[in-house]
Amino acid sequence: MASAILKTADNDNLTLELANHRPRLRPKMHSLIQEFLKDEEMVFDLVEAFGSPLNVMFPEVINENIKSFQDVFKHHQISGKIFYTSKPNKSLSVIRQAAMHKDVHLDVSSEEALKRAVGCGFAPERIELTGPKNMDYLSLGIQLGATINADNYTELQQICDLHTALNLTEPIRVFVRLGGFSSSRVAFTKQDNTFGLSPNEAPQILEFLKKHKDILDFQGFSYYWSGSTMTQRVIALESALELTFEAMRQGLHPKGLNIGGGFHVQYAADKQEWNNYVDTIKKSVIGSHISMTWNDSGLGFRNDGGRITGAPGFMDHYMPHTSAEDLSFTLSQPLPNFDNMSAAEVLRDSLLDLYIEPGRSMLDQLGITIGRVNYNKMSTNGETLVALDMNRSSMHSTHQKLLTEPVILSKDKVNRKKNETGIFYIGNLCVSYDIVQYNKTFPDFTPDTGDLVCFINTGPYIMDFIETSTLHQAVAEKISIIRDQNKLKWYRDEKYKPAIKAYNNRKGM
Repeated sequence: MASAILKTADNDNLTLELANHRPRLRPKMHSLIQEFLKDEEMVFDLVEAFGSPLNVMFPEVINENIKSFQDVFKHHQISGKIFYTSKPNKSLSVIRQAAMHKDVHLDVSSEEALKRAVGCGFAPERIELTGPKNMDYLSLGIQLGATINADNYTELQQICDLHTALNLTEPIRVFVRLGGFSSSRVAFTKQDNTFGLSPNEAPQILEFLKKHKDILDFQGFSYYWSGSTMTQRVIALESALELTFEAMRQGLHPKGLNIGGGFHVQYAADKQEWNNYVDTIKKSVIGSHISMTWNDSGLGFRNDGGRITGAPGFMDHYMPHTSAEDLSFTLSQPLPNFDNMSAAEVLRDSLLDLYIEPGRSMLDQLGITIGRVNYNKMSTNGETLVALDMNRSSMHSTHQKLLTEPVILSKDKVNRKKNETGIFYIGNLCVSYDIVQYNKTFPDFTPDTGDLVCFINTGPYIMDFIETSTLHQAVAEKISIIRDQNKLKWYRDEKYKPAIKAYNNRKGM
């Protein structure tokens, strides 16, 4: 039995006997990431050359993720398009790798992202414009001939006006985004939404589309289901399909349905470790385990007289269905309003296409973030702190927290100090809230000066989504690792060009 010191509200110390006070939460890792981290000399050399923090991409892994989604389409015998959503990561190497798949399309969210997409090999007819649009962004997309996913009436009217102003003869491909589904079968949380038009506005939407059908080539309705329960997903599918068929009855010709992304990702390697780790956080909140969160924040959980209340302020790291499997499972659910036919059956029987926009799941296992240790120390309350040469913006998302423990590469494997009480990772900003991970992890050894701390699967929304050069601290360089002729090879991210690589391989160069 191990003992641990607990901090109580009145700062008294209480010693408890605990059977297991060092819960592990190891990350799921692709074999290519494992191979790279085993080559410690290469990893240390790259950090020495490009600095800390360092973002490392594995662009060829997207080939596997693309195939897994394509396999779902084949399994359900449905046709459609996959739009890789590029906004979760700024990597050019990944976009270029995706462009090599001629049946894969790209979803962009800004004017600059649109320009980068074309520069990375995506023809305009393979590009979809999403997100809020100013006139610069919208007009360029229309001039290029990209598909527009319209968010509101203003955008729809601007599309029509630009069509006239530019003297275009071909209609403009458009999706119309919906948001805020409801149903008599289940009570939805009253949560507002900044995106899309309400399904309650369907009569006005359809009238607008009919009035401008010579200008707007209506591809179908779109929506995004991130964070939804399976019940809510089913209702969204039903509602959008019902509106699609109503559009047909009124003389429009939608091609299909765009259900967006939001497919779950598995971050933890082991389900039992994940469940145990979450349980331990809860125990720490009510005082029956050493503190697991910085300043006893609870990460969303609260102690209400010895009872756990609140909700987790972090994403589920081990879902029952993830990535393409999540899509397949959802498409297989019975739809009560369609005689319990599945969405896949309805789409297939109606000859409707399915459009998806995976971003996070398409970037699954494509990136890691490496930080070099500046020092370790004890906090004023006795917690072990490991200070990294990076900061919270280098590995942070506005709505997701990565709790898995990083992989540690030790510079000195002989004189390592065993870790007994867990550690918190802090950053290099001169502010007290610069915490890289708000949860405690329990490595075998405490990282020391010069060691490398490698956070796994930070590619989607984490490594560079909100990075900043606050206090003139450097933002991370980005490099790409590929396997070439049975060995690992690195590029600066912007220099990796798979089209040229394919040419050289064909020429035997």
